[in-house]
Amino acid sequence: MATQRRQQSQRGVALYFYALMVVGSIGCIGLAVDVGTIYMIKARLSAAVDAAALAGGRSVNFANSTATAQTNFTTTADNFIAANFPTGYFNTLSAPMVTPTFSEESDGNGNPDGVLDFKVVASVSAPTYFMRIFGVNSVNVGATGTASRRGLVLMLVLDQSSSMGSGAGSPCEVMKSAAENFMTMFSPYDNVGLVTFDITAHLLDTPSNNFTQVSNDIAAISCNSNTNTISALDIAYQQIKNKGMPLALNTIVLFTDGSPNGITANFPARAPATADTRWGPAMSSPAPPSQSGHSDYDSIPDSCSDGVGSTDANGVATNAACYQMPKVCTVSTDTLFGTLAQWGDQNSYGADTYGLANPTDTLSATIPASCTNSSGLPSVNIRQFIAYIPNTDYYGNSLINGVAATGTSTYGTVNGGYDNRTGWLFQINNECSPVGTITPNCRNIGDQWSSHNTVGLASNTFTSGPYSGYLRPDQPNTIVAAGMNGSMSEAYRIRSDTTYNPVIHTIYLTGNATDSVDREFLAIVANAPNILALPYDATYTTTTDPVLYANPAYQTTQQTGKYLVTADRNALTGLFAQLASEVLRLSH
Repeated sequence: MATQRRQQSQRGVALYFYALMVVGSIGCIGLAVDVGTIYMIKARLSAAVDAAALAGGRSVNFANSTATAQTNFTTTADNFIAANFPTGYFNTLSAPMVTPTFSEESDGNGNPDGVLDFKVVASVSAPTYFMRIFGVNSVNVGATGTASRRGLVLMLVLDQSSSMGSGAGSPCEVMKSAAENFMTMFSPYDNVGLVTFDITAHLLDTPSNNFTQVSNDIAAISCNSNTNTISALDIAYQQIKNKGMPLALNTIVLFTDGSPNGITANFPARAPATADTRWGPAMSSPAPPSQSGHSDYDSIPDSCSDGVGSTDANGVATNAACYQMPKVCTVSTDTLFGTLAQWGDQNSYGADTYGLANPTDTLSATIPASCTNSSGLPSVNIRQFIAYIPNTDYYGNSLINGVAATGTSTYGTVNGGYDNRTGWLFQINNECSPVGTITPNCRNIGDQWSSHNTVGLASNTFTSGPYSGYLRPDQPNTIVAAGMNGSMSEAYRIRSDTTYNPVIHTIYLTGNATDSVDREFLAIVANAPNILALPYDATYTTTTDPVLYANPAYQTTQQTGKYLVTADRNALTGLFAQLASEVLRLSH
């Protein structure tokens, strides 16, 4: 009987526990339903605030004042929340409460450090169903979306040399239009400055948010003279440092249509005990000696007159060899300072070189008193005053080595561990574009001078005499070679700054004037990973830029920039816009 009573009692306990389990199960199911609902609302709200932060951050780029930027951000964020999380979504009890905030970070001294932060916080009341049994009628659900963008310090560096042409429809005018459009793409929290360059580099605008002034200065550009790329890059770099925002996206955008041909240096005076032999012309006073029978240039005749030699690949008249060209300067330890430039295209014979010009608007050319025959600047007779092009320019760049190579080049430019143009002949190897609409359709690509030893002197350096091994100041081809070496070295030096971490983007418009085109030069300046096909390469198409080979001077420890190339001047607006998209990206 006792056993029977215990069994009956246990059956009662089982019913009790069963009832508790049913109630608990219903509660768990209800809780799961409510939590699932809250989770769905939370996920949708999180996606909405993320989209709002990103869209609001982008909207800042369409403002022309800080007040408008704040308004744009708030309005855009609210609109994106409303569109992506409509009132009443999943039976929510009200419209989301939205708090957009937009700020610029500061350093320890209270100065802007170059980072913009975008934050959107939203919350909404989510309904409950089974939890109401316990008196919980709603749950507040919140989400935060953030985005940030490094503030921008950008120096726009524009080539205004004579090869850009002039007049309606010229590359110069198209470049100006594209650059002005570029200026409409920034926020009032960005800082943009402007450098233009011909034989002299001009700082027109220090970096600021006065985009109207920059646009006006772009519109006033007039294209003429030569191409002092090195000085222009250096000015841009100094402005980035002067702005002093190390956390900003410090950027240089270089647009050019061809080869640099300006070298700024302290040039040794040509005053040796025994004069050398170099290309003419010589000044009429002091009178040069008789030239008969003294040529060191094989079949090239002797003459100290102007324009009496052979013509180059472009039909440009050149000069002949002037044996024992009279010296003018009398103190061999003196130096002449300024910018030396080509004057006769990329002539591989003795066409005129020119100088010395002012490197910048604040840096003047100087000639020592020991060069007594000079009257002001020597102009095209500069070859009679300076001994040679030094291996290092005014800014500390290598004019003879270029940059250290990190790979090999199918282009033949890597020599002795460096990628340079020291042994390069420009006006050779004519190639024609596979695209018939490219104008001009054919261009010289260049080659190692050692493969064309019947052209000119077959060297960019003196091969004998007191300056043997130094770069020649009397040969346009050499000026361009040294200019490329120095520009690549300058870009390397800029990118080596680990405080400001500058990035350099380049846009290359090929085909203007008579300059040859170069596959590697601007890719190396930008530190782009790959060398792209030029419009004159067999693999080129109008829709893609095929990779020819890896950049032989690519530096993995330095910032990588964009390298954009086109032969179509009308494509420039799109290329500038592409760079704007690159530098204004948001991070999430």
